[in-house]
Amino acid sequence: MEIQSVRIENARLTEGKVYQFRILKTVSLGPDDDWYVLEDPKGYKILLPQMHYQDYGLATGNVINCRVDKVNCNGKVFLEPEHPHYQEGKEYDFLIHCRDRRKDILGEDEYYFMVTDALNKQWKVRIASKPLWNSPPGSIKCRVMRIKKGKLYLQHANDTVRSAALKIGGNHTFTIVDEKTDPDSGKSFYILRDETGNKHLLNKKYYRHYGFGIGSRINCRVLKKAIEGYFMLEPEHPCYKRGSEYEFPVDRLEEIIFSDGSKQKSLVLLDCFGSEIKVEIDDRLLKLLGEKRFIQARLHNIRKGNLELEITDAQPI
Repeated sequence: MEIQSVRIENARLTEGKVYQFRILKTVSLGPDDDWYVLEDPKGYKILLPQMHYQDYGLATGNVINCRVDKVNCNGKVFLEPEHPHYQEGKEYDFLIHCRDRRKDILGEDEYYFMVTDALNKQWKVRIASKPLWNSPPGSIKCRVMRIKKGKLYLQHANDTVRSAALKIGGNHTFTIVDEKTDPDSGKSFYILRDETGNKHLLNKKYYRHYGFGIGSRINCRVLKKAIEGYFMLEPEHPCYKRGSEYEFPVDRLEEIIFSDGSKQKSLVLLDCFGSEIKVEIDDRLLKLLGEKRFIQARLHNIRKGNLELEITDAQPI
């Protein structure tokens, strides 16, 4: 099988791990498009957008810790530098700047505080306790749920958030009752109603090709509670079920070549919509598959509409 090479201008790093990087310099690629040039532990360069971290006190020559936040299917690495004051999962006191309320995207009353962090930046903290919101203290303790692009995602540590009776890992039936755009993020969502009348969000971006519309009844698996407070749902795929095996047409074989010389081969398959599925394979499996134009694979998981496949040694003749 012919291999299509894809060169990636960074070393091969592991998603979720923390590495030390040295800031070599800053470069400008255009108006308001400034970047830090970092050197990774293997001596290779990688870019970090400056706009999200201007208050971090970063300077040329600094050695900083960065988490590999994501490695996309093409091998490109996205970093999140260590915050100078906060760590994910820990609790801190934040000064309350003001309070407000509004109707959220689900049409429900949302009460929140705006709090000020150690860098004098303000973040929203939703409050479920009406008495607390009515008589706010000078500060509140919040848990840092996530830090992404320098933004703090906070949850009031002592608040009790009301949530619908959905079981994590369970399957539930929902009806799509509306479609709305979130004014905060600009993302478009399907508005789902469960069988008890509670409303939920489903990001349209990943499921436009599923053929959903207002009035559709869909089954979803409850993955977890998102940092924004709503449940993350995964609808049943129109063509596939988790745990089952299917044959997929082979589109091509790719070999990603990283700057440090390491390589990773990926078989690119096509799903029922013609969308690409990349599956990492080793040389042993590649030899076994040979020139097959159809590959049998077990569907291990579905996340955001993407299929996660496992190719086994047992292949049809």
